[in-house]
Amino acid sequence: MLLPEKEARFKTCPLLKTSDDKMKFCLGEDCMMWRFKNPQRKDETDPGYCGLAGKPAGAM
Repeated sequence: MLLPEKEARFKTCPLLKTSDDKMKFCLGEDCMMWRFKNPQRKDETDPGYCGLAGKPAGAM
């Protein structure tokens, strides 16, 4: 799912958990798995996705 980074930060990440096993929110660009659809343009409205599951259909 392609999302602007601001929206992605309100989605939970299955890899980030607190000490009591509660899930944390996405880190967006601060995460090594975050990929922008267009890597040359990195502003807050440019859509991106979590690279953990591969490219989404709309990211090509």
